[in-house]
Amino acid sequence: MEASLVAQVRTGRGKGYRHRLAAQGKIPAVVYGKAIGNIPVEVELRELEKILAGEAGRNTLINLKITGEGQERQDRVLIKELQYDFLRGELIHADFQQVSLTDRVTISVPVELEGEPVGVKQGGILQQQLRELEISCLPADIPEAITMDISGLEMGDTLYVRDLPVPPGIKVLNDPEEVVATVVAPAIERVPGEEEPAEEKEAPPETARE
Repeated sequence: MEASLVAQVRTGRGKGYRHRLAAQGKIPAVVYGKAIGNIPVEVELRELEKILAGEAGRNTLINLKITGEGQERQDRVLIKELQYDFLRGELIHADFQQVSLTDRVTISVPVELEGEPVGVKQGGILQQQLRELEISCLPADIPEAITMDISGLEMGDTLYVRDLPVPPGIKVLNDPEEVVATVVAPAIERVPGEEEPAEEKEAPPETARE
């Protein structure tokens, strides 16, 4: 999925400049790339948040139009890093990475499990250990998520990375033996104050009588 975003080259910096951008509904950002170097820009916060709220989220391929200060270009980019205000939780800075449609990229995508396992219906508990999968693929082939139907998992079954259905053209970088999820039996809860049954001790052998 591809989205569009406009970026204006910025010349200011510092806390005061960031406050002025925030008053205009914008945040500072930087575009990185072999062909363009590092370009400091500013983008509309609302437009970026719309992209992040989309199905592909931060893995969306973005057609970024850069204007201002002698720049007039369009590049395809991916969101490399997002910075949020520690106290307010607001997005305050973004890094974009220029990509080529013919060069593979390394990226993490969500692992989504669908269906209710047989083992859960029998009283077991589903434990998902892996929620993101690291993959290598062309930018246009980045999936929104790697999805697997786990309704057939029984009590004690384990799902491994090697079991995940991966689309053609995508290389998984995780260890194939890494555990994705397992269905375990529920722990036995002991009533407070209840003592564990004492182990039976073997009686000592009787001393032979003379």
